[in-house]
Amino acid sequence: MKSKHKFLKVGLIGVAAVTIPLVGAGQAFADYSPQAGDVVGVGGDTPQYALQFGADGDTLGDAGYNQVGAYNRLVTFNATADINGRSTYVPGSTTTQLNPTDVLRAGTFPVQRVQSSGASLSALLADTSSPETINFIFSSTPPTAAQQSTAASNGWTYLHSVQLGTDAVEIATATTTNAPIGLSAAELLSIYTGSVTTWNQLPGNSGGSTATIIPEIPPSSSAIYKTLIKDLTTANGGTAPVLSASVKTVEQNDPTAVTASTSPANTIVPFSAARLALWSSGYFHNPNTVFPGGAVLTPGIGLLAGAPGDSNPVYASGVTDYVIFRQKDATSLSPFQPGGSLNWVQTLFSNPGGSAPFFAKPLGKSLVAASGVTASYVDKGNFSVG
Repeated sequence: MKSKHKFLKVGLIGVAAVTIPLVGAGQAFADYSPQAGDVVGVGGDTPQYALQFGADGDTLGDAGYNQVGAYNRLVTFNATADINGRSTYVPGSTTTQLNPTDVLRAGTFPVQRVQSSGASLSALLADTSSPETINFIFSSTPPTAAQQSTAASNGWTYLHSVQLGTDAVEIATATTTNAPIGLSAAELLSIYTGSVTTWNQLPGNSGGSTATIIPEIPPSSSAIYKTLIKDLTTANGGTAPVLSASVKTVEQNDPTAVTASTSPANTIVPFSAARLALWSSGYFHNPNTVFPGGAVLTPGIGLLAGAPGDSNPVYASGVTDYVIFRQKDATSLSPFQPGGSLNWVQTLFSNPGGSAPFFAKPLGKSLVAASGVTASYVDKGNFSVG
């Protein structure tokens, strides 16, 4: 029996709502090449729009940092090489991805684009040049104790973390689905390890569909993958689960992972609640239409938020979006803007005892919120996990 559930900014204005696949041969866009005085950030897919909007504004009319008289700019490079959040693929392929590039500083050669939170931490630690190419990262993964040790060995004192907001990893499926109204961590463990393969095998759902479940997961470098695996490990008594061969690796935070599946009604995937909120806001428009742009894209997916059949809580795991930078930059005596007295860290992200930095002010928080993230500024300082 099929059940139906209705679920739960620089863009162009569309005139109608349509759903089209995002998986395909994408083209990388040409980014601005930062100049010597600019502050450069790279990072993961999940928090990228919070920083993009913070730098350049949103479609609600809120001006970003660069629009309020900045001479030296705040420059962020999205993890995805397409502004619609798509990865790029080898021509003719929908499975083999290219390694898109960007020029992180004017006058330098293209380098492989940083495409995940984990990769951004590695890139920051590897950037020991003087002056550095990467000033900060945006990440849904905090530094580990080992990474803090490396930062100290690099002469940076430590990696300084500032929380910009919170998100949640939840389970998405098609808006018309055979899934029950909610799934618990224990039920997800049974699905992702293959001990449950059809909907009617789930607790309290014996009258459900006999169709085969299609479990999907983003790449292992992504924060969403790490969050789900951490939670499945907890549900498994502390032992990391062995994923079933039926689990498919798909692009992170892409609705077409579900809608373009061989059976959308039977497909599930962990998804950023903030990204789905951005989708639902009308930010994304049809990329196959020439300027001045096409219709609004609708995601065609929703989040499972009801009570699971096993009486456990519905799966929803909190995620924190950080900016992370070298502590040595927080104590720099070099002003960020001509005629100013604050360095770039104090201006943008962290200024204990002084005037509020941009992202701690109401405007900065509103720009973070426009990306779907729940804005909640907290200066975490010397922070690590693991």
